[in-house]
Amino acid sequence: MKSKTLLMGLAILVSSTVVINPVEAQSRNGWYRSGCNFKGDCTYVKKIGGSWPFIEYKSMDTIDNVELIKEADCRRWRWRWLYPTGSWKDVMPGSIGERMQKIVCR
Repeated sequence: MKSKTLLMGLAILVSSTVVINPVEAQSRNGWYRSGCNFKGDCTYVKKIGGSWPFIEYKSMDTIDNVELIKEADCRRWRWRWLYPTGSWKDVMPGSIGERMQKIVCR
């Protein structure tokens, strides 16, 4: 009886501590879906380097499948193209770009 109670307690403890983050569950190869438009075209993002607050990442959409390299400034909530290096742009609220920023800056 004591071992049965111990096993039940252990099962509850393990099940209560195992939580799968839905964003992390999307990635099996480092790519995360950051959003889709009304036509069903989706954009994906993958961290490739840097250290906080400057994170380098690739983005790709399902329209042209071209990988673009960008850099996020996680402190000031902005981004820029890395190749060629571009000027900083603010992340727009509610945009797919904001979702990308949230993924790479966490």
